[in-house]
Amino acid sequence: MLNRLLLVLLCCQAPGLRAQTSFPLSDSARISLMTVAPGEFVYSTFGHSALRVHDPLQRFDRVYNYGTFNFEQPNFLLKFCQGRLLYYLDVETYRSFEYGNLYDRRPMREQILNLRPDSRQRLFDLLQENAREENRYYKYEFFYDNCATRIRDIVKETFFHQITFDSSGLPPGKTMRQLLHQYLTDKPWTEFGIDLVLGTPADRLARAEDYMFLPDYVHDMFADAAIDDSTRLVRSERRIPERLLPDTASAAPGFWGSPFLVMCLVALLGLLCMANPRTEYLFDLVFWFVLGLAGLVMVLLWAATDHTATKTNWNLLWALPTHLLYFWRRTRSEWVENYFLGAGILAALTLLFWAFLPQALPLAAVPIAALVVVKAIWRRYWKKDTIEAEIEQSGVA
Repeated sequence: MLNRLLLVLLCCQAPGLRAQTSFPLSDSARISLMTVAPGEFVYSTFGHSALRVHDPLQRFDRVYNYGTFNFEQPNFLLKFCQGRLLYYLDVETYRSFEYGNLYDRRPMREQILNLRPDSRQRLFDLLQENAREENRYYKYEFFYDNCATRIRDIVKETFFHQITFDSSGLPPGKTMRQLLHQYLTDKPWTEFGIDLVLGTPADRLARAEDYMFLPDYVHDMFADAAIDDSTRLVRSERRIPERLLPDTASAAPGFWGSPFLVMCLVALLGLLCMANPRTEYLFDLVFWFVLGLAGLVMVLLWAATDHTATKTNWNLLWALPTHLLYFWRRTRSEWVENYFLGAGILAALTLLFWAFLPQALPLAAVPIAALVVVKAIWRRYWKKDTIEAEIEQSGVA
């Protein structure tokens, strides 16, 4: 714990290392693309990219990292949820960068770029210009403007966009969502949560350069890139550490690690609770509240934020925010019953056309959508007499 605290304090000092003015690099200087392996925490699931500038003659060894944000920003949490949190280009010593990643058991790959002196100086000048206080901040966009795409763009600008990325080795016909899924095989609940909040923009077929929102694809496409269709962009590559760290065997997710199995259990409990009015009422109180709350979050991410990837979310067809009506209005009324019948019909249509919707909905949501359908039919037809009696007793026409 003490080591981790010291690491955090060291990294927090990094902004002070930022040089705001450029200077001529020596002939021994080199610039490298650093690709960091995914980590165990959610924020590090997809890996990381940074640029290293090393000039041994001038004792200059810095890493330029675009994926940084400040927890002390005013209204941090609100801005983060709204997609308005400012990220910035941070500059830290290479030693702290390497130590931090290896401490977190995240090996790195360093690709030394094959740059002529004028191109190397131009890239360094652009990085230094970006690191100036008035230039270093930007509004993060997960798919289109992040730590990896910023590196792609600044390297393209270095060569005045006269650089060719070879896309022949990319897996064809992948959507942005599918590209994310390959990193989430051992994090099924994270995958479920991401699939709930991402809308149809995540299901657009990725173009060649779109793949480069992920650090691993920046690495791969840099490896095969050419300058002026003749010179390779990458001169050499090495692994850090040279011997790969031993894999930590991850335990099998088991029953509770599978969102689909857990949702099947929830649906089964919902069906069993129908046998007793009291247990059914208690289950419904929680079920419709949680479902409505999930829908409310999706609506807010769609309509009240700047996140483009969460727009047009078809999960709202089965997780309507108006399901909260059950929680706020417990008195039976005809219009409430008609509402739940309509919600059931909408959920049934969603299940019927599940595979044809323009968005890939999570498989784990199928049992929940099916339970919405069953409950709607149960309320409308099998419990019709009971509900009508309750409505008459409440005095509602």
